[in-house]
Amino acid sequence: MATDRLRYYLDILEIALICSVAFLIPVYVWYAPVVIAILGFLFLIRPRNYVALKDSAKTLGFWAMIFPFVLYLIGITYSEDVRSALHNTETALSLFAFPFIATAFRQNHIEKKLQLVEISLIAGVFTIMIFSIIKASLNYAETQDINAFFYTQLIASPHHHSYYVLFSLIILTHSIINSHSNKLLLALKIIVSLILVAFIGMLSSKITIFILATYVLYIVVRLLLSKSVPKWLSIAITLAVIASIPAFLSLPMVKYRLDFMMESLQAQHDGEVTPRTRTESTTIRIKCMESAFELISENWLIGTGQGDVYAEMEKKMKLRMGENYAGTCSPHNQFLRTFASFGILGIASLLLLFFAMFRTAIKSRNGTMVWWCIITLCFFCIEDMLSIINGVIFFCLFTGIMLMGKQWTIDNEQLIMDN
Repeated sequence: MATDRLRYYLDILEIALICSVAFLIPVYVWYAPVVIAILGFLFLIRPRNYVALKDSAKTLGFWAMIFPFVLYLIGITYSEDVRSALHNTETALSLFAFPFIATAFRQNHIEKKLQLVEISLIAGVFTIMIFSIIKASLNYAETQDINAFFYTQLIASPHHHSYYVLFSLIILTHSIINSHSNKLLLALKIIVSLILVAFIGMLSSKITIFILATYVLYIVVRLLLSKSVPKWLSIAITLAVIASIPAFLSLPMVKYRLDFMMESLQAQHDGEVTPRTRTESTTIRIKCMESAFELISENWLIGTGQGDVYAEMEKKMKLRMGENYAGTCSPHNQFLRTFASFGILGIASLLLLFFAMFRTAIKSRNGTMVWWCIITLCFFCIEDMLSIINGVIFFCLFTGIMLMGKQWTIDNEQLIMDN
């Protein structure tokens, strides 16, 4: 009896810690590694996890997450800048930790544990949104500039936060579609979803806006074809979406960033880059990717090692942008960065990881999982996700649960918990 009670309390502690990680990702991710370390300790002291680990070790997903981290360890040996290599390896440690944490998560007997993790992420998003709006309101009161509520003036890292908001929105909308909850709870979920859409507009991340547009189109088509959702509700949501598009695109910072992007792309196409378009973020990202391709062509076999990739990129960028260039030199593409860092084995490891993810998602026939794969694939194409602590923890937490936790399954169009 005492053993069962201890096991129950440890289960509660484990879920509380995982929920804390999900909450901290958007709020203040720098505390998350401490929580992850505690979760690692809990894994080690619970004998049942070792039995479960044998099952996890037989899966493709387990090794697909571990293998990229092994390359980081090997990369230390041939990086000239060992200090930078060690820092990058430490950042990527979640690739190694979360397959074990997710294995323990699978063994946990707390009911609705996945929903608790998802709610924690959404709560974190709302927390940072409230604090950002309060800060923006104070700035607006002082400057009377409406842009205080948008993009970098709203929050320090709008791109990264838009990723968390988008996934929170996906969780909510799939919950709405597959829900049989009462009308009051359904209405609350719809209201929260609309607030998240508005927050994405305020963050004004271009890639997130494009993904959001694609996702909304998918939701509209699915609602119209669904037999379980009342037709009046499907039509009402469709009309609301159509009506909101002009309003969304007319948001000052959204309109400005999209127009500026098109202007910059046109200038590059015409070969008439101006000082103004030269500094536009899409232009910088394209130049970074071009530099990464050049670096890969010179180091395609084993790469430069993760410790030296940024310094080599900096040299390439200064050749393209001038010696006085002091902006970012990151490839802004995790596939390119991994290829440049570790060569053929590097890019193969990421392709294997996404193959395992899509394979699991498609076999499970789960919309949330499929969209998680799609959005993270997009994020990997425009962000060095494994080189920033919030990106790697965000990715590894939910990917680990997907591949090892066996939580997201579909039964008769309803989300169920596979406990």
